[in-house]
Amino acid sequence: MNILLIDDHFCAREGVACLLKQLFPELQVFEAESFDEGLAIARTTPLNLVLLDIQLPGKDGLTGLAELRSEFPNLCVAMFSGLDDRELVFEALRLGAMGFIAKTVSRQAFALALQDVLSGKVYLPVSVVGSQPVQETASTAGIKPVSDPASVGLTPREFEVLGWLVQGLCNKEIARKLGIEEQTVKNHLRPVFQKFDVARRTELLVKAFEQGIVFGRPGVGN
Repeated sequence: MNILLIDDHFCAREGVACLLKQLFPELQVFEAESFDEGLAIARTTPLNLVLLDIQLPGKDGLTGLAELRSEFPNLCVAMFSGLDDRELVFEALRLGAMGFIAKTVSRQAFALALQDVLSGKVYLPVSVVGSQPVQETASTAGIKPVSDPASVGLTPREFEVLGWLVQGLCNKEIARKLGIEEQTVKNHLRPVFQKFDVARRTELLVKAFEQGIVFGRPGVGN
C-alpha cells in the first residue's frame, strides 16, 4: 500500500512519515515538499492515499486537491492540516476530499482517521461534528435536529440511510447495521443524491450540515 505525504515543512513531514511507518509497517510512504513535486509522483506511482497539506508554497492544497480529483478521480485524498476551520473543511469536502485530519489529533485518532478514509469512510474533524454525539452537539449550537424525513423530502428509509452516512459509515457498514444488502443501500442512496443535487457522498455530507440536518444515532432497522 502506497501513501503520498505532501507537506512543505521538513520536520513535520519526516515525523508523520515515521509515524505512518510505525502504525502501518506494510506501507510505502512517499514524500513531497510541494504540490507539483507530489503530482509528479502521483503520475508515476500507484497510490492508495494522498495526505495533502493546505498551506503549500506555489500551489495551495485546495487548488491541488481540485487538480488531483480531476486527473485521478478514483484516488483517495485526505487533507492534513494545522487549520481546521469549519468552512475550510466544507470546501475540501466539496472538492472531493475523503477526510480532513487536523495535525493536532492524537496518535490513536490519526490512526483511526487513516483507517476510515482507506476503508471508504469520510473522516470529519471535531470542528465539524463536535466532540459529543451529533444530536447533543446540535442542541448546544442552537440547531434543531431534523426528525421528520418528509421535511427534507426523504422517505423514512432514505432518511435512516442518510443518518448512518452522516455518522461516517460506508455502504457495507450501513448494510450491516440495517440487515440489508449493500446494493439495497445504494438503491436508497441514489434518490437521496438526486434530491440533494450532488454527485459525491462528501458533497452530500456538506449539504446535510449546511441545511442544518442533524441526526442522533439512527436506530437499527429490520
